[in-house]
This record gives sequence, structure tokens and C-alpha cells, in this order.
Amino acid sequence: FPTRRFSDLTTGNAGPSSRQRSLHAATTNWSGYVARASKAFSCIQGRWTQPSLTCPASGSASLAIWIGFDGETGPSRATLEQIGTNTDCRDGRARMFAWFEILPHDRFEQELRLEIRSGDRIVASIAFVGRSYHLVLENLTTGQVEDTWQHSPGSRRLTAEWVVEAPTVGCPSDCQVASLAAFGTVSFSAARVILTSKTGPIGDARWTRVRLDLESRSGLVKARPGTLTKDGAGFAVVWHHR
Repeated sequence: FPTRRFSDLTTGNAGPSSRQRSLHAATTNWSGYVARASKAFSCIQGRWTQPSLTCPASGSASLAIWIGFDGETGPSRATLEQIGTNTDCRDGRARMFAWFEILPHDRFEQELRLEIRSGDRIVASIAFVGRSYHLVLENLTTGQVEDTWQHSPGSRRLTAEWVVEAPTVGCPSDCQVASLAAFGTVSFSAARVILTSKTGPIGDARWTRVRLDLESRSGLVKARPGTLTKDGAGFAVVWHHR
């Protein structure tokens, strides 16, 4: 069944940082940033504006924007907790919706009753409370809020993710990574996590950050994030190719 973990093709040190260790990875379906830690994160948040897409006149393309825990390949990969927005293009028409997903429990995205349109300002958060996850998505433009409490046994929360994705579609009969819809630029802000009761941005020195480029297997760049903003809590992902 479909997963939203990234497929890690190449990794390498992106050069020394005065504040923290910084890595770079090329993936086939994700673009954005990952924070890695040796202890469990307890909360993640992020904001973005839902982009206006250019849908192809025929065929299909998709875009997912989300935050989450446990998605990166490695010790946390048995589970994934995420919440975000999707745009699916089919024959020139776009459908936008909000969703969450808990892997391996959910086989597909679970839609939230939240209206999403281009230009809407979105804020998302996931908090681990007791033994449960509290996932919240708020449309700041409309004032609508949806939340859900979920369980994810075995989750470790050693990675936190802020991601623009070419999602997996066609499952279970024909799973494949979708064509990446032409989204222009997606900017994340207020991208922060809590570790051992202390809040910090992606750029905090207490964890390693990984910058993710979305590339085809032949090396064609499809989406690429820029450097972090001065406060370490924001970045922009730029679309390059379907």
C-alpha cells in the first residue's frame, strides 16, 4: 500500500555549519527539510499558503504539503504521523482537500472536513500527548479548524518533517509517484518542534537538519528548497519540473 516516506537516493554533507550539522539528500518524491534528533520530539508545527496550481490540460498531477513525524528512512521508519493539504489535478481541473494519515494503520489519506482554496493560509500541528497524537489543521483565512486524536503504537519521533511531495497514487492496484503539479513556490514559516520541553526552529543547533531535493532517478531536479530564513524557522520550495 502507499507510503509517504521519502526514497533516499543520495546523501552527503552540505558543508560545515557554524550552528549545527547540515546534510543534503536527493529523493524521488519529497522536497523540504527534516530535523533529526537522538531523543523524541513531542510537537511539530508549520505554516504555509495553499498555492495556485497550473494543472495540465490532460492527464493528472498532484501536490501534497504536510508536516509530520517519523517519515525519514532510518530508525523511525516503521511509523509515520502526518497532516496537511493536497491538490489533485485531472484533465485541467484541480481538487483541493485537507487530510491526515497514520502509517501503518491508514492505507490512504483520511480527509478532514475543511474547505481548502488557493491562497488560503494554513497552520498545522501535531502534538504527542500521553499516548496519543493530537493533529490539528487550521485554515486561518476562513477560520475553520479540524482536529483528530490518533494512536500510533511503536512511534519513535526521532525525525520531524516539513515537506512538499509528489504523492503516491493509483494504489493498491498500480502504486506510483504522481507527476508533480506545477505549484510555483511553497513557503513554510513558523516551522518549529519541541524537544525535551524546549521549542526550537529547524535551524536549532540541538538537532541535525537535512535539506531534501526532489529529483527523478536520472537526476532531473523537480523541486528544491532554499536556505533557511534568518530565524531558522522558514524556507521556500521552488517547483522546477513535473
